[in-house]
Amino acid sequence: FPLVVWMRVEEFQRVSLKMISEALLVQTPTYAGLRSLPLTIPGEVQGQNLVFAKQVVLWASPANQGARRMANELAASFPGVAVDNAAEMPERATHMLLYLCEESWSDDRLAEQVKQVREARLPIVMAHENDTERGGVPFSRFFETTPQELIAAGLYRDLAIAC
Repeated sequence: FPLVVWMRVEEFQRVSLKMISEALLVQTPTYAGLRSLPLTIPGEVQGQNLVFAKQVVLWASPANQGARRMANELAASFPGVAVDNAAEMPERATHMLLYLCEESWSDDRLAEQVKQVREARLPIVMAHENDTERGGVPFSRFFETTPQELIAAGLYRDLAIAC
Protein backbone atom coordinates (compact mmCIF):
# COMPACT_ATOMS: atom_id res chain seq x y z
CA PHE A 1 0.00 0.00 0.00
CA PRO A 2 1.29 3.49 -0.74
CA LEU A 3 1.77 5.97 2.06
CA VAL A 4 -1.16 8.40 1.90
CA VAL A 5 -0.77 11.85 3.42
CA TRP A 6 -3.95 13.34 4.90
CA MET A 7 -4.31 17.10 4.47
CA ARG A 8 -6.79 19.51 6.02
CA VAL A 9 -7.73 21.12 2.71
CA GLU A 10 -10.83 19.53 1.18
CA GLU A 11 -9.46 19.17 -2.36
CA PHE A 12 -6.39 17.36 -1.03
CA GLN A 13 -8.59 15.13 1.11
CA ARG A 14 -10.36 14.01 -2.05
CA VAL A 15 -7.04 13.03 -3.60
CA SER A 16 -6.13 11.10 -0.44
CA LEU A 17 -9.49 9.29 -0.46
CA LYS A 18 -8.99 8.41 -4.12
CA MET A 19 -5.53 6.98 -3.34
CA ILE A 20 -6.92 4.92 -0.44
CA SER A 21 -9.78 3.63 -2.60
CA GLU A 22 -7.42 2.64 -5.38
CA ALA A 23 -5.09 0.82 -2.96
CA LEU A 24 -8.03 -1.14 -1.56
CA LEU A 25 -9.63 -1.93 -4.93
CA VAL A 26 -6.47 -3.38 -6.50
CA GLN A 27 -6.42 -5.92 -3.64
CA THR A 28 -9.88 -7.27 -4.54
CA PRO A 29 -10.40 -10.27 -6.87
CA THR A 30 -12.02 -8.04 -9.52
CA TYR A 31 -8.91 -5.87 -9.94
CA ALA A 32 -6.21 -8.36 -8.86
CA GLY A 33 -3.07 -7.99 -10.92
CA LEU A 34 -3.64 -4.32 -11.73
CA ARG A 35 -1.21 -1.80 -10.30
CA SER A 36 -3.47 1.21 -10.70
CA LEU A 37 -6.99 2.22 -11.67
CA PRO A 38 -8.13 5.32 -13.57
CA LEU A 39 -10.28 6.62 -10.72
CA THR A 40 -11.77 10.10 -10.96
CA ILE A 41 -14.07 12.18 -8.85
CA PRO A 42 -16.74 14.06 -10.84
CA GLY A 43 -15.72 17.70 -11.27
CA GLU A 44 -12.21 17.26 -9.91
CA VAL A 45 -9.63 19.74 -11.08
CA GLN A 46 -7.20 17.02 -12.17
CA GLY A 47 -9.51 16.09 -15.06
CA GLN A 48 -9.66 19.64 -16.37
CA ASN A 49 -7.17 21.57 -18.48
CA LEU A 50 -6.01 24.52 -16.42
CA VAL A 51 -4.96 27.77 -18.06
CA PHE A 52 -4.35 31.28 -16.80
CA ALA A 53 -6.69 34.02 -18.00
CA LYS A 54 -3.68 36.17 -18.90
CA GLN A 55 0.10 35.77 -19.15
CA VAL A 56 1.83 35.14 -15.81
CA VAL A 57 5.43 36.32 -15.48
CA LEU A 58 7.20 34.76 -12.50
CA TRP A 59 10.21 36.64 -11.23
CA ALA A 60 12.78 34.12 -10.02
CA SER A 61 15.45 36.24 -8.39
CA PRO A 62 19.05 35.03 -8.69
CA ALA A 63 19.31 35.85 -4.95
CA ASN A 64 16.82 33.03 -4.29
CA GLN A 65 18.82 29.86 -4.88
CA GLY A 66 16.77 27.19 -6.69
CA ALA A 67 13.97 29.60 -7.68
CA ARG A 68 14.96 29.62 -11.33
CA ARG A 69 14.81 25.82 -11.59
CA MET A 70 11.42 25.71 -9.86
CA ALA A 71 10.06 28.57 -12.00
CA ASN A 72 11.20 26.78 -15.15
CA GLU A 73 9.45 23.59 -13.99
CA LEU A 74 6.24 25.57 -13.45
CA ALA A 75 6.54 27.25 -16.85
CA ALA A 76 7.03 23.86 -18.51
CA SER A 77 3.92 22.50 -16.77
CA PHE A 78 1.52 25.39 -17.22
CA PRO A 79 0.83 27.20 -20.50
CA GLY A 80 0.88 30.96 -20.12
CA VAL A 81 3.67 31.10 -17.52
CA ALA A 82 6.90 32.89 -18.39
CA VAL A 83 10.01 33.24 -16.21
CA ASP A 84 12.13 36.34 -15.70
CA ASN A 85 15.49 35.89 -13.94
CA ALA A 86 16.45 39.55 -13.70
CA ALA A 87 18.68 40.64 -10.85
CA GLU A 88 16.12 43.31 -9.85
CA MET A 89 12.32 43.24 -9.92
CA PRO A 90 11.31 43.44 -13.58
CA GLU A 91 8.45 45.74 -14.53
CA ARG A 92 6.75 42.98 -16.50
CA ALA A 93 6.63 40.59 -13.52
CA THR A 94 3.15 39.65 -12.34
CA HIS A 95 4.37 37.51 -9.40
CA MET A 96 7.55 36.76 -7.46
CA LEU A 97 8.44 33.14 -6.79
CA LEU A 98 9.84 32.69 -3.28
CA TYR A 99 11.42 29.24 -3.30
CA LEU A 100 11.93 28.05 0.26
CA CYS A 101 14.78 25.59 0.74
CA GLU A 102 17.88 25.11 2.89
CA GLU A 103 19.71 27.94 1.08
CA SER A 104 16.84 30.44 1.34
CA TRP A 105 17.86 33.69 2.99
CA SER A 106 21.59 32.93 2.55
CA ASP A 107 21.81 35.92 0.19
CA ASP A 108 20.99 39.21 1.94
CA ARG A 109 19.65 40.65 -1.32
CA LEU A 110 16.63 38.34 -1.13
CA ALA A 111 15.23 39.99 2.01
CA GLU A 112 15.52 43.42 0.40
CA GLN A 113 13.86 42.16 -2.76
CA VAL A 114 10.98 40.60 -0.82
CA LYS A 115 10.46 43.91 1.02
CA GLN A 116 10.44 45.75 -2.32
CA VAL A 117 7.95 43.29 -3.83
CA ARG A 118 5.64 43.58 -0.83
CA GLU A 119 5.77 47.38 -0.98
CA ALA A 120 4.92 47.20 -4.69
CA ARG A 121 2.05 44.82 -3.81
CA LEU A 122 3.30 42.23 -6.29
CA PRO A 123 1.91 38.82 -5.30
CA ILE A 124 4.44 36.38 -3.88
CA VAL A 125 4.05 32.70 -4.72
CA MET A 126 5.81 30.56 -2.11
CA ALA A 127 6.99 27.03 -2.82
CA HIS A 128 8.38 25.00 0.08
CA GLU A 129 10.82 22.32 -1.05
CA ASN A 130 10.32 19.00 0.75
CA ASP A 131 12.86 16.85 -1.08
CA THR A 132 16.03 16.74 1.04
CA GLU A 133 18.12 15.99 -2.06
CA ARG A 134 17.02 19.39 -3.39
CA GLY A 135 17.62 21.22 -0.12
CA GLY A 136 14.27 20.55 1.50
CA VAL A 137 14.02 21.31 5.21
CA PRO A 138 11.14 21.45 7.70
CA PHE A 139 9.09 24.63 7.34
CA SER A 140 9.85 25.51 10.98
CA ARG A 141 13.44 26.26 9.92
CA PHE A 142 12.27 29.36 8.06
CA PHE A 143 11.14 30.93 11.33
CA GLU A 144 14.82 30.79 12.35
CA THR A 145 16.40 31.91 9.07
CA THR A 146 13.93 34.45 7.68
CA PRO A 147 14.61 38.04 8.73
CA GLN A 148 12.36 38.73 11.72
CA GLU A 149 10.98 41.95 10.24
CA LEU A 150 9.54 39.93 7.32
CA ILE A 151 7.99 37.38 9.67
CA ALA A 152 6.51 40.17 11.82
CA ALA A 153 5.14 41.84 8.68
CA GLY A 154 3.20 38.65 7.90
CA LEU A 155 5.24 37.08 5.11
CA TYR A 156 4.16 33.57 6.11
CA ARG A 157 0.57 34.48 6.89
CA ASP A 158 -0.40 32.87 3.57
CA LEU A 159 0.41 29.24 3.00
CA ALA A 160 3.46 28.09 1.12
CA ILE A 161 2.80 25.35 -1.43
CA ALA A 162 4.84 22.21 -0.83
CA CYS A 163 6.75 20.86 -3.79
